Amino acid sequence: MLVAPMAANSPVPRWIPVAALFFVTLAWGGTFVWMKETQNRTLELLGDGVELAGTAWFMGLRFALAGLLLASWKKARFAWNDRAAWKGGFWLGLFLWLGFVLQMLGLTEVSPAVSAFLTSLYVLFTALLTAVLMRRRPGKWLVAGVVLATVGAGIIRGRPELRFTLGELQTLGCALVFAAHILVTDGVTKRVSPLPATLASFAWVAALSFATFGLATLFEPVPAAGRWMELALDAAYLEPLLLSTVLATVVALSLMNLYQRELDPVRAAVLYALEPIWAAAFGIHAAHDAFTPWLVVGGAILLAGNLVAELGGKRTAAPADRE
Repeated sequence: MLVAPMAANSPVPRWIPVAALFFVTLAWGGTFVWMKETQNRTLELLGDGVELAGTAWFMGLRFALAGLLLASWKKARFAWNDRAAWKGGFWLGLFLWLGFVLQMLGLTEVSPAVSAFLTSLYVLFTALLTAVLMRRRPGKWLVAGVVLATVGAGIIRGRPELRFTLGELQTLGCALVFAAHILVTDGVTKRVSPLPATLASFAWVAALSFATFGLATLFEPVPAAGRWMELALDAAYLEPLLLSTVLATVVALSLMNLYQRELDPVRAAVLYALEPIWAAAFGIHAAHDAFTPWLVVGGAILLAGNLVAELGGKRTAAPADRE
């Protein structure tokens, strides 16, 4: 199910992909609180020592439910023998699975503030990977935007105190994987129909997660199966699970795969750097964080980075557009 490039005489209005990815950052901002709440509830009901199994269980449920919901949309369905959709979905799913697993494992040791800062480094990593892997040097406006967005995201919740613990290293790895995912998304969704690839990626993430859950039983004191079902149906666990499934997975990843291909990968990454603003807002609302001057200063610098990358790029392209 390959798709042809968009016709030059019918381009998508620029505001549509920008607005779509803006919502993606809003939904993703909530996941810091939602994932933390599911982790806390898992430890409350099942006890310590089940970090990997608990992470894999949440991921498996989240993406299995997301796949069922997305499959109800006719445009997302594809034939079982559609190799292009399965192959593209595999690469999307592999990076999603690895990135989220590292992020959730890191959250067991680091605070949400440090996690948000380290995860936001995927903005910088995307620019670096673009330059190294694609042999394409980002323009000066994008470089400036990346620097500003990274600095803003880094101070939005205060000055992080990094000791390079295992949790911090896991979160750094998560940022690098998510940067790779942005580049993979840009490539896959330009060759394969985005919604079928998205559905296939959900299936792959669910399969990898449940396989990880099974492997975790070999070296973690995993409770009986009935306890895991009890956890899945617990109201304090089910609510953040469903919010993560519907908003941060089905809606956000579908919009990402549909519209990120309309933007430069580095520019998309700079836009994604808005995520810490929403993460801070959700954290304050849920009493996980407090409002501080760092939020105002960091948010202003981060927004300036987006404006520099967006408006600077338009200014550079203007002469060519008039020809």
